[in-house]
Amino acid sequence: MKKFFNFIAALFLLIICSANVSAEKTDWSDKSYDFSKIRSVKIHDIKLTDSKEFETDLLHQILQEEYLKSASKSRNYQTINQDGNSNADVYVTAELLQWHDDFYIKPEYTSWERKEMTRTKHHRDGKKTKEIYYITVPVVHPPERVNTSTVRIRFDVYDSSTGKQIFSRDEIRVRDHSTRGEKGIFGRICKSFFEDLDKKTKH
Repeated sequence: MKKFFNFIAALFLLIICSANVSAEKTDWSDKSYDFSKIRSVKIHDIKLTDSKEFETDLLHQILQEEYLKSASKSRNYQTINQDGNSNADVYVTAELLQWHDDFYIKPEYTSWERKEMTRTKHHRDGKKTKEIYYITVPVVHPPERVNTSTVRIRFDVYDSSTGKQIFSRDEIRVRDHSTRGEKGIFGRICKSFFEDLDKKTKH
């Protein structure tokens, strides 16, 4: 029984340690605002504040295009680029706050794993057969360096007629076992924000 509980505890630890992406999302919304009345949204270019680890200057243009692409997929309102002359019900600003590669050391841990064994079985007639059986053995996993990629973006939505802030999101995502993986994380954060804004403005 003790081995069983040790195995479950080790399995639980393994699941936690092997999680690929962690995300922390903080939202604020004006509860009195009627989001269903929104028919058009003006999208301002994202402000790329933390760009010191960009591997190429082309990323500035690539990320702007990726951001606007995510916004244009909405089905509940018309999106208008900041260069457009049309008025919109609300406008969105965004800022890239963190774009960073780092690492941490995952400490040594022990897990219990099933191992296949064989043994010889002797029969009364003198014959011998091989028999397979299983045992649970401890396996020590040494400390491991885990590379990480981190992206954090802040989004703000304002009512165009009053200039009042009506919705905000601050999201940070960290991907384990990743180097230079920020571009993919950036795209998923933007996609998630505009999909959720789409749901809030569903007519």
